[in-house]
Amino acid sequence: MLQLVNNWLERMPFFDESRYWTNYSPGASVNSIHPFWADYGKIYAGSLAEGEKNNTGFFKNIFLDGDQNPERTLSAAACRSALFIMIYRGYPMLEFPFQLLDTLLEIDNQLGNWRYRHINMVRRMIGTRIGTGGSTGAGYLQGAMDKHYIFKEISQLNSFLIDRRKLPVLPKELVEKLGYNS
Repeated sequence: MLQLVNNWLERMPFFDESRYWTNYSPGASVNSIHPFWADYGKIYAGSLAEGEKNNTGFFKNIFLDGDQNPERTLSAAACRSALFIMIYRGYPMLEFPFQLLDTLLEIDNQLGNWRYRHINMVRRMIGTRIGTGGSTGAGYLQGAMDKHYIFKEISQLNSFLIDRRKLPVLPKELVEKLGYNS
């Protein structure tokens, strides 16, 4: 399932097609970074509070060079596409992709709720005794709940949102493609 979501997000056409970005002026591509993401990264870094300044490293790791981490479930390209969908979800072309991402997060949330209720039931039934199969019971379930989120990377993308008024202005050609005019 995750591989299918990753493949779907990587196929977002807007960044690979240079025709949308020929008139994009806010910044130039820096070190092979797409100009949009270079601008977004600068705006994001400028929006951070003093205690959050180390988040710029996380931004770079997740969106620009994060494919070297074998523990990732989504590629950097997929994360960029998911964030783009989240921040420009008001465009008609991105409404359904956003609804899909939101539904995936809701599935994770509902599974987390089920796990939480299961932990409470185990605590009521066996307390702190050893669980089935020799596990630590509720303690084991608590640890499993904390680490088993399917779409964890998508849910963490909210950390990289910026004020909507400061979003980079998209090129006219892309805005037309994202609207109902296409």
